[in-house]
Amino acid sequence: MFEEDVRRRIHFAPAPAWVKELDFKRPPLLDSSRAPWGLYTWLVDDQSKLTTRPQRYNRTIEEVVNLSALDYLANVTLPFNPYYDDLTIHHIRIIRGEEIIEVDVEKRYFVMRRERSFERLVLDGRWTMAINLPDVRIGDVIDMAMTLEGDPACFQGEISMPTPLQSGIFWDKRHVRMIVPPERKLILKPFAAGWYEPEKAALADGSTELVWQDSNVPPCDYERDMPGWVIPAKGFFATSIDTWERVADLMRAGFEGDHDYPDGLLQVIEQIEADHKETPDRIVAAVRWVQQSIRYFAFSFGEGGFVPRSLHQIYADRIGDCKDVSKMIAAMLTKMGVESYPALVDTRRGHDLINQPPRLGAFNHCISMCVHEGRTYWFEGTSDVAQGGDLEHLAQNDLGYALILKPQSDLKRMMEKRPNLDYEVREVINLPKTKGEETLIEIDYIYRGSRADGVRRELQYQSLTSYIEDRCALFSYIYGMNMCAIPQMVDDRRNNEITINTLVTTTNPWHRTGVPFEKIFFSPESGFDYALEEPDGRRYFPFDMGDVREGRITTVIKTDYELDLPTKPRTWDFGGVTLSFTPKVTPGGYEAVRDYAVTRPWLTADEKGALDRAYGEISSYDRLSIRVQEKKVLTWLPSFVARAAIWGAVPVVGVLIWWLVSLL
Repeated sequence: MFEEDVRRRIHFAPAPAWVKELDFKRPPLLDSSRAPWGLYTWLVDDQSKLTTRPQRYNRTIEEVVNLSALDYLANVTLPFNPYYDDLTIHHIRIIRGEEIIEVDVEKRYFVMRRERSFERLVLDGRWTMAINLPDVRIGDVIDMAMTLEGDPACFQGEISMPTPLQSGIFWDKRHVRMIVPPERKLILKPFAAGWYEPEKAALADGSTELVWQDSNVPPCDYERDMPGWVIPAKGFFATSIDTWERVADLMRAGFEGDHDYPDGLLQVIEQIEADHKETPDRIVAAVRWVQQSIRYFAFSFGEGGFVPRSLHQIYADRIGDCKDVSKMIAAMLTKMGVESYPALVDTRRGHDLINQPPRLGAFNHCISMCVHEGRTYWFEGTSDVAQGGDLEHLAQNDLGYALILKPQSDLKRMMEKRPNLDYEVREVINLPKTKGEETLIEIDYIYRGSRADGVRRELQYQSLTSYIEDRCALFSYIYGMNMCAIPQMVDDRRNNEITINTLVTTTNPWHRTGVPFEKIFFSPESGFDYALEEPDGRRYFPFDMGDVREGRITTVIKTDYELDLPTKPRTWDFGGVTLSFTPKVTPGGYEAVRDYAVTRPWLTADEKGALDRAYGEISSYDRLSIRVQEKKVLTWLPSFVARAAIWGAVPVVGVLIWWLVSLL
């Protein structure tokens, strides 16, 4: 789309007749404590007319409190999609005391192609209307109103509108208004943080008017590391769809009916079938072929964000986005006689979809799946490395709930994923007691499943030595001068397991503690910091723990030193994460195993609080340390011996001289 085409989708007109414009007069006082970002929001007004081609009106009134917000408010940017949006500017005003300055937007605006996601290899076709406001000063109030009209044709007139009634900053006034035509069915469901009921009124044309309004709206609570599905603000979902089956029917239309396989793709399928006699091996081979052969790039112009391209286009270009590669995998497996479909997922809020109403826009990613011998398998076609493992060991990410794009579909729980031991460290430390002997540390790093795929991904861009450099840097930090041997790697692709072995030698592994004649040795690997987080005080929301997983760090210390280390096992259970410490005294020294298991992708606020309170205690078992007393050096003895020898020898020498003289 060229600039002149985009400009034809931009209009300048008063607000439409159906909009109720709110009066505004700035109160005499402003509480600057409610403007920590340098701006004060007087009004956020959203009004919608939910016809087949919906209109969405927005008006914001914000004040420049200090210089930190001047650039933000004086440079207006309005992104929109000209493939299906019409943008109408109603007014932009600068209110300065009693003076109202109307900005001539039509003469000042320009449009530009700003692909905000280009660095992520996504072209979505959005354009940005930009206006640089003249002579904006501290204390000015910016009043801006606009309307967007339109939706992608593939939505077939269905409505999906998550609407917040609160944000991360203070709002002096919040107003939401929806006009629902009599033929429109609208389902409302509050966010988890709640809402307030709308005022309802019947309009003359039979439409229903819904209004939400509030004043002095405080900012919502926010905590770091919340799971993506947590919405801390008050608000609600508005949707015209009452079943997930309807969502699947709308979205699967672009995936069905493409049976025109390119000749080259048919040859690939035939070769896979010739090379692999068993169906599980054919499934994995097809998935890997797509991962290796189709380079990720998204052409999401217009409805391209919702509808995949044809098999001919994908195969010919050898590029595609998540929809394209998922369609390709499903098509290849279907041709091989395997039941397979694309599936929609949400990488951030997938675990909470069951608590949300059916709606368009509930998903941000597409994967593929198949059914083999009664079991469902899920495939990530956009992986930038060909995954390791046979079908049983192929890594599958649990994204909560998925919507399979097939007839009569509903939300499906992807899996009740159990944590697997995907990361393991085995370190053997030979710590000699004899002075001058080298300390030898041998470490095996073992990666499985998705962790093994992650290592393969890293090794595409660097050598194994470079990959392990950060570990060697850690050894240098702990032990000073050392020799870190060239690492060795074994990649068991069928079981999807990688083992990296490295060897470290040092002549002085000890640290001084500040206490005379005392030294301390630290084991190289910590045990629990892959599951522990720094305490962050009281929480109100769940805490994100990442994917379910297990890890184990085993430390074996071989030494003649007398070791004063814990000998009793310990276990800490915090609901979604369990940690354990298992020690054992051996004939040659000591062994300790530190295990952690993340059994749920999040902790409740109470569970995270309990983990925080135990943080200090658990950390004391994290990295093993050996504290020993050195043998004191008797610095006074040589001096004493020398003095005794001198004073003892003087009389003897004197007697000898007297005797010699007397003989003469």
